[in-house]
Amino acid sequence: MKLTILGKYGPYPKAGAACSGYLVESKGAKIVLDMGAGTLSRLLSLVDIREVDAIILSHLHYDHTSDLLPLRYLLEEIDHNVKIYAHTDDSEWCKILLNHKNFLLTHIDENTTLDIGGNNVSFLLMNHSVDNYAIKITGDRTLAYTGDTKYTDKVYTLMSGANALLADCAKPYGFGGPHMNVSDAIAFARDKDVKIIATHWGAGYNPTDDLKGYENIILPEELATYNI
Repeated sequence: MKLTILGKYGPYPKAGAACSGYLVESKGAKIVLDMGAGTLSRLLSLVDIREVDAIILSHLHYDHTSDLLPLRYLLEEIDHNVKIYAHTDDSEWCKILLNHKNFLLTHIDENTTLDIGGNNVSFLLMNHSVDNYAIKITGDRTLAYTGDTKYTDKVYTLMSGANALLADCAKPYGFGGPHMNVSDAIAFARDKDVKIIATHWGAGYNPTDDLKGYENIILPEELATYNI
């Protein structure tokens, strides 16, 4: 299983960077997790969109979804459909974002399990300002992705059996918003069997100094690929 970081910033990227988006390759399948601003061009530098088996959205905030809008133009041009899995609601943004003829949309919640190219995918509701579903993909290896969340004990449930945790845990000490911070990353790193990949960086804060020295915390580079 391989994970490529298309973008790691939120709620907006620093200059030259991108918001949340990740390409997972496992058992021959290509699965995209979230498509924030700036991620589409990076995805297309790696794969043909026709090769993408599914796009899974953790939640519907702009910094995790906005590049689905230009993706629609591409799909119309090539007359191709893409499977999208998301927790849908009655909001205007959901209707604008996901109501399109080239999106094959499936609603997800905690009771949903998927088989995507031989990979088992399950979901866990986390603690964010909107409904956010963590995503767990099990193929040859297991990757768990928190999406956006404040600290909750459910993170440890998510980590169970995972080889790597892609976690919203890169905000500074004392951060009071709906995200985890570097102290949470350090706590998770006590489980030496799980790689912690710290994502959702703020454009004005670099967590490197606060997280250096922890062997199983990865501070990812955008467009870098990591073996899970």
